[in-house]
This record gives sequence, structure tokens and C-alpha cells, in this order.
Amino acid sequence: MHMHHDHTASKAARHHRMAGLTLLELLVVLLVLVAVAAIIVPNVSDLRLGFAGDRKTPQQIATEQTLMQVRTSILGAEGQKGLWLDLAQREADLPQTIAELFVPRVGWPDFDPNTRLGWRGPYLLSNGARYGATDAYGNADDPAVLDGWGRPIVIQMPDAEHIRIVSKGEDGVLSTPPAVNLPALAACGDDVLIFLRVADTRS
Repeated sequence: MHMHHDHTASKAARHHRMAGLTLLELLVVLLVLVAVAAIIVPNVSDLRLGFAGDRKTPQQIATEQTLMQVRTSILGAEGQKGLWLDLAQREADLPQTIAELFVPRVGWPDFDPNTRLGWRGPYLLSNGARYGATDAYGNADDPAVLDGWGRPIVIQMPDAEHIRIVSKGEDGVLSTPPAVNLPALAACGDDVLIFLRVADTRS
């Protein structure tokens, strides 16, 4: 009887040690995941703001989120359609205006379910906003995507590699020079922008 008690106690001790080891392993895995997330998350956002200060306003946060949504609508993502992905990622088919996410460019083929290629937009939901101006970035009646300050976001493409989506920022002035591939942060004023194909290495 005494021996049976010892055997049961020994078995319980082993089970306790195994449970403790499993908990320790779980904690180690969680710490590794937190460390990896800390490295990956800043790279995923890939947003550099041209204004000073660490605290972001709700408008800045909303603008960043909108820019990310526009980028995804162009490049596509896991389980999500993307304009450029649907058009076989040809450089000539990179969107030149935001309006092309809603209305196809003349000459773009309709989506073919067999080849899985062709324009199958709109790629964003419209809230009825219009661009409201006629210039290099669009026409007055073009559908628009608005930033956190209620102003149309535009696409700049100094070349196919450095295509970017730009918000005019709080001051409403588009400061980012359109012909410069990687303009310095200071040259962009308080614009908020995100590159589609290259890392943001501006300084």
C-alpha cells in the first residue's frame, strides 16, 4: 500500500514537471512571436510622415489606413483582388490615377475567369466623392478616395518603380515633388505617402 502511494506520488510529480515545461515552452514561443512582430509590423506599414512629432492625430491615422487600403487594391493581397495583379503586373498597366480603381482605362480587357486576368473592378467602394479638380492627377468628375481631412488622394509616378500614393496632409497643399523619385522628407511638407514597389528610404 505504501509502495502504491509512492508510485502515484512519483507519477504526479512527473506530470507536474511536464506541465511546467509545457508552460515554459509556451512562454518562450510567445516571447519569440512578440519579438518577430516588433520587427515585422514597422516594415509592413512602410509609411514615413513628413511632419515632426510622435503623436498622430485621428486624421493622420485614418489617412495611413486609407493609403494602405488603396495600395492593397492596386497590388492585391492574399484572397483579395488587385488591379495590377489582375492585369498581369505589366508596368504599362500601373494605375495613373485613383479613378482607374473605379473605371477601367480604355484598352484594358475585361476579366476572363479562365485566365484569371483582366480588369474586374471597382477595386474600392465608392462613397460618391469626386476629385473636384482638373489637373495632372485627374478630372473634376473623377471618383475620388478621400484622406482623413476629406481631400482626394492622388497617385504620383515619376517612373514605374517609384509610383506612390499621396495625401496632401493637414495643410491641404501637395508638397511632394512629382518628378523626384525619392524626395527628401523635408521636401514633402506634411504630406503622407506610401510607395507601391520600393521601400521608403527617404531621409
